[in-house]
Amino acid sequence: MAGLNVMVGEHASTPEDPMVEIRVALTDSTVARGLLQRLAGLFDRSSVSFDGVHNEVRVRSEWESRSVVEVINAVQSWLEADGVDSAKLSVGDRSYTIVGPISLGALSGRAA
Repeated sequence: MAGLNVMVGEHASTPEDPMVEIRVALTDSTVARGLLQRLAGLFDRSSVSFDGVHNEVRVRSEWESRSVVEVINAVQSWLEADGVDSAKLSVGDRSYTIVGPISLGALSGRAA
């Protein structure tokens, strides 16, 4: 996946066309392919990339709540399907950790 470093944001955002970059940080680059495939099915392929330097999948889209929700849904589905514990999702200067079902099961097991 090291050869997949792609620059994001070729087109600058304007006030009439606000853009957002959503970043999903991965702990293991070998699991990126599944997430990239899911996101490429939702967004234009040129809007989805993998940054091997930062180990992040990036989506650049128009600023709409629907776009953010679609990315969150795709990440949650990918966590479950690929058995990934968690991923850090960043939108602008805010970051959120999305926990997969395996991690949730471990957490609820500890609480019992």
